[in-house]
Amino acid sequence: MPDSPTARQVRSRVQRRLRYLYLSAVLWRRHIPIWTAAILIGLMASVFANGSHLSHAIFTRIYDNSPYWSLLITPAGLALAIWLMRHYFPGSAGGGIPQSIAALEGGMQALRERILTIRAAIGKMLLTLIGISSGATFGYEGPIVQVGAAIKYSLNRHAALRHEGAARSFILAGGAAGVAAAFNAPLAGIVFAIEEMGRTFDLRASSTILLSVIVSGLTATAILGNYSYFGMVSVNMELEQSWLAIPVCGIIGGLLGGVCCRIMLALTLRLPGPLHGWRLKKPVLFAAGCGLALAVIGIASDGITFGTGYFRAREIIEGSGAGMQGYGLLKLLSMFISFISAVPGGMFAPSLAVGAGFGLNMANLLPFLPQTLIVLLGMVGFFAGMTRAPMTGFIIVMEMTDSSAMIIPLMATALLASNVSRLITRRALYDGQVHIFLRQWHAGQTTPAAKQIDPRAAEK
Repeated sequence: MPDSPTARQVRSRVQRRLRYLYLSAVLWRRHIPIWTAAILIGLMASVFANGSHLSHAIFTRIYDNSPYWSLLITPAGLALAIWLMRHYFPGSAGGGIPQSIAALEGGMQALRERILTIRAAIGKMLLTLIGISSGATFGYEGPIVQVGAAIKYSLNRHAALRHEGAARSFILAGGAAGVAAAFNAPLAGIVFAIEEMGRTFDLRASSTILLSVIVSGLTATAILGNYSYFGMVSVNMELEQSWLAIPVCGIIGGLLGGVCCRIMLALTLRLPGPLHGWRLKKPVLFAAGCGLALAVIGIASDGITFGTGYFRAREIIEGSGAGMQGYGLLKLLSMFISFISAVPGGMFAPSLAVGAGFGLNMANLLPFLPQTLIVLLGMVGFFAGMTRAPMTGFIIVMEMTDSSAMIIPLMATALLASNVSRLITRRALYDGQVHIFLRQWHAGQTTPAAKQIDPRAAEK
C-alpha cells in the first residue's frame, strides 16, 4: 500500500532534519581544529610574552649583580642556541615572518613540512627565549608569527594537503592570530595578514582570519589581562603642530628605516669580508663572538642595549628616558649583531624600540612639541620606513599605546616614511628577505641565509 501524503511529508521532514544534523556535525568537525589552534596560539603567545619578560628580568638581575657576567652569559647563550638549532631544530631558524610568508607561495609543500611543524614551533620558542635571556636584541613577536602559522597548519594538516587555498588560509590566520595575541592588537593582526603576508591573500580566508584573531586574542587577554603593550599615553596633536612634526618624523624616519632595511638585506645575502667564511665554517663560535660583541656594547652603554628593548622604549614613550640620547644608534647596532649571529629571533619589537630611540633624538629638533608625541611619530616613521608596511605601522603603534586620538598624524607619518624609504631601497625588508629565502631554497644554495633552511646543508 503506497504511503499517504502525510506519511511522505513526515518522512521528507525527517530526512531533511537528519541531513541538517549530518552537515552540522561535519561543519563542527571542520571548525573544532580551527578553534583549538586559535586557543593554542593565544596560550603560546602568553607563554612567549611571560617567558620573554621573565628571561629579561633574570638577565637584568644577574647584570645588576655584576655587569661582567654578561661577558660569559651572552656568548654562551648564543652559542648554545645555534648548537641546538643545528642539531635538533633546523626548521626553527630565522626571524619567523619571512619564513611564514615564503610558505604561502604555491608549490612549497616541502618547505611547509619543514618549518610549519610542532617541533619547529617548540624550537622557535625555546631558541628565541634563550637568545632573549642572553641579553641579545631579539623579540618574540616575529617568531610568534611562525609559531602561530605552524600550530594552525599542523592541526589542520589534512585539509591543507587537500586544498592549496585552505593551506594558505591557515598560514595567514595563524600568523595574524600570533600578532594579535602577542601585541594585544587585533586590528594590527588583521592588517598585518593582509598587508605584509597577503601577497597571496584570498578573500575566502577572511572568516578564518577573523575567527582566529578573536579567539587567540581573547585567550591571551584572559591570561595576561587587557593591557596596552607600551602603556597608556595621553597626547593629542593640534593641527598647527602637525604641519611640522609629521614631515620631520616622516622624512627622517623613512630615511633611517630605508638605510636600515638596505643593510639588513645585504647582511641576509652575505656578510662582509671574512665574516662570511667564519660564520659558514664555525657557526657556533661565530655566534659566541657576536655575543661577546653584544656584551661589550651593553657594558659600555650601562646595560641599556640588552634585551628586546620593550622596557627602554616604554620609558622613552612615558618621558623618563633621560640620558638615552644614543639609545637609537646603539640599539640598532646591537640589532644588526644579533641578526648576523643567525640565532632565531624577531626584529619586530626591537625595530620599534630603535624607532623610539630615534624619536627621542627627533624630539630635540622640535623642543617646543611634547616629547611623547614626537617619539610615537618617530616609532611609526622608522618602522614604516624599514618594513614599508604603513598600515601595519600606524595601527600597531596606535593600539600598543592606546593613542587613537593620534590616528591621522600616525597615518600621515607612516605613509610619508614608506614613500621616502623607496628612495633608499627598492625592496621592503620582509619582501626582500622572502625573495632571497625562496631563491636560495629553489637553487639549493649553501650561503648563510640558505643554511637557515637547513643549517647542516653546508657540511655535505
